Amino acid sequence: MPLRSLLVLGTAAVILLAGCSAEPTPTPEPTARPTASASETPTPTPEPLTAPETAFDVTCDDAAAAMADLVGEPSTPVEPVLSVVSTMSWIPGPGQHMFQRAGGIACSAGDESRSWEVTIVPDASTVIAGATERQGYWGEQAECGDGRCTFEVPDGDVLLSATVSEPGIGPADTARIAESLRGLAAAAASTVHDVERADSDIVGLPCDRLITAQQVDELLGVSDASLYTDFGGWGIPAEIYHVVNGSDICFFRTSASEYEGPSYLLMTTLPGGAWAFDGQSGTPATVEGADAAKTSAGEHGESILDVRVGPDWIRVMTFDDGSGAPDPAPLAEQVVRSLTVGQPAPQ
Repeated sequence: MPLRSLLVLGTAAVILLAGCSAEPTPTPEPTARPTASASETPTPTPEPLTAPETAFDVTCDDAAAAMADLVGEPSTPVEPVLSVVSTMSWIPGPGQHMFQRAGGIACSAGDESRSWEVTIVPDASTVIAGATERQGYWGEQAECGDGRCTFEVPDGDVLLSATVSEPGIGPADTARIAESLRGLAAAAASTVHDVERADSDIVGLPCDRLITAQQVDELLGVSDASLYTDFGGWGIPAEIYHVVNGSDICFFRTSASEYEGPSYLLMTTLPGGAWAFDGQSGTPATVEGADAAKTSAGEHGESILDVRVGPDWIRVMTFDDGSGAPDPAPLAEQVVRSLTVGQPAPQ
């Protein structure tokens, strides 16, 4: 797995990854009974927001125990999500939970000085074939050097990927870490079973079905917004996000240059991700048409608005151009309107 570097979004350019498309199927509305009374039609109980079922029996507790034996206790609690330490800029938020959506696990711990991440995903042959086709997978890997290790461990119908950042770690540590990780992969492979994924209206939905460059221009008061969805740089996380989960990265920035100038909007999604949205921190907000919304701030002054529409989680983020980040609420309202009502017909 190639090293991943933190890409700062703002006035500088960013390298992101590509996406896919398909159309949602509308759900017919039931016909109401004209004579039903309040006592005859009790209020339905909302379904609980539960995490997806994992397709094998290995958990983050197992990964944490293995890593503690290998590199010691981490400096932060182990989290059941992808790490945000030295990662791609689109990962924080919905992207951190992409492996769970795919029936797998993602586990991480640590900080800039010491960290590790372990992911395991089922249906390895399909994932590997897709990532290989897009030049994002180069076979089984086990390598340590200069304080960092990377591993790709396929076993039967699962693929384990891992990175370790630890001062002093080197080639002599490769074999012992690889042996432990192969044990985790084998345990997962021996317990693989079928799981179902939650329904979603945004699987495969292209960016411009949610919001167009023209709408970004109008809502932000600019005139040069352009949609970028194909940035190359594929790997296993991108394969899971785009292809397995059917999500897209919608990045709107100036059309003047692909690498310089202002960034306007980054939108990422987690189909069926209501369970993950519910666990997010943030200040409750109101977005017309959304079932729930929360605001928060990014590390570099970005303004973040997370919305839940039915079972789906969508993150809308605007960038600080030096005078502050624009309010993402109008953009989020347009996205929600597109999902619940539809995009207006072209004029």
